[in-house]
Amino acid sequence: MTAVVFAGPSLSQDVCRTILPAAEYRPPVSQGDVTRAVLAGARAIGIIDGYFERVPAVWHKEILWAMSRGTHVFGAASMGALRAAELHQYGMVGIGEVFAAFRDGELEDDDEVTVAHGPAEIGFLATSVAMVDIRATLATALAGGVVTPAVHDALIGLAKQTYYPNRSYEVLLADAHAAGLPAADLDALENWLPTGRVERKAADARAMLDTVAAHLAADPGPKRVGFRFEPTDAWEQVLRRDGHQVAAALPDELPLEGLLEELRLLGADYHRVLSVAFARALALREAERRPAPLDRAVFRDVLHGFFIERGVRAPEEIKAWLEVQRLGTDGLTALVSRQAQVARVETLMRDEILAQIPDALRVAGLYGGLAARAEDKRARLAEADLLNPAAADWGQDEAALLRWHFSERLAEPIPDDLEAYARTLGLANRHAFLQMLVREHLFAGRRQVDGAPP
Repeated sequence: MTAVVFAGPSLSQDVCRTILPAAEYRPPVSQGDVTRAVLAGARAIGIIDGYFERVPAVWHKEILWAMSRGTHVFGAASMGALRAAELHQYGMVGIGEVFAAFRDGELEDDDEVTVAHGPAEIGFLATSVAMVDIRATLATALAGGVVTPAVHDALIGLAKQTYYPNRSYEVLLADAHAAGLPAADLDALENWLPTGRVERKAADARAMLDTVAAHLAADPGPKRVGFRFEPTDAWEQVLRRDGHQVAAALPDELPLEGLLEELRLLGADYHRVLSVAFARALALREAERRPAPLDRAVFRDVLHGFFIERGVRAPEEIKAWLEVQRLGTDGLTALVSRQAQVARVETLMRDEILAQIPDALRVAGLYGGLAARAEDKRARLAEADLLNPAAADWGQDEAALLRWHFSERLAEPIPDDLEAYARTLGLANRHAFLQMLVREHLFAGRRQVDGAPP
């Protein structure tokens, strides 16, 4: 399962990797980042830190969308705690004391978790102290008798009225001395701070990473939600924008424009691939409008049928195919998940799709020839009462019939799993497929007797 964690000043990414090495770590989350992570295949997302103010914050709707797509979303410490407190009733998992305080209404202001920090080049190093950390530190000092209740309350008031980028223990102690608080208490606090200060956000971040690690080990399958995600015009615009950004950024190893150039040089294949891409884009968009969790059994069936349809069966063949297509385990999982969504939409819209077959064949220039052949077949078989042939009408055993169709007609190997192969063609089962072959075999025989061209 692919996991993406957004982390910054609350807990350095280097420390995060020692707790959860399997995850991909990204900078603090901003608007669109969760959407892009899901589109790129993330099945679990952990949000620790996120941007405020100058950069648009992560949108509630994209987290809801991610969960409706089956992605598990966890939050703690900072922005993750805020969004989890706001969305826990919809299924976002919040961890830690900061989350609990916001969830229960003990804290309300964003500035409780906001800090100033440096750029990515220095690991998003925090240059101020979060108010929640100051609260936890002063509560511990009070419980340990380092400060009196009156001094504790006064220090909380001073810290809260300080603009968040300027919050630090040095500034707090200077302000406290200037306010005339008892020097003995302040000196005791200053001596205690190096070993006594509490990093509440960092502790909650660690707890979240432990939770995500346990989640990945359990591999519970896609997220199931109890709400229906409602796409809006604004959401469609975000999805189009972020989908474009994902496509543009996808291949660090090979830009999309390079692939398109090679494809255009193949001539007609360019238009065929573009048509398939167009159909998939519409199917996946329709899947967004009709969300449904991906069942494990369905995933296995789609995975099995996917390789059968491509004539790839043995483990070594599958491995070679994946290497050629430059797909790892996570990439294959994401691809098959999308394939399952496309298949689900095809089932939901089967009648509408079938109604477009005649036009699709005319556009491809195939309608006339196939229509004439279908009419000829039906007429010849109906005349001999063979439209629904029985086993006795085959005239040969099943193995011979399969060799005739696959080896002689198509020059392809016979599928190992005929039942699955039949389903890839939209047929109910192997019997329906064999009956179709019998009709074709009988029709070919009658045409040959009549001297018709093959």
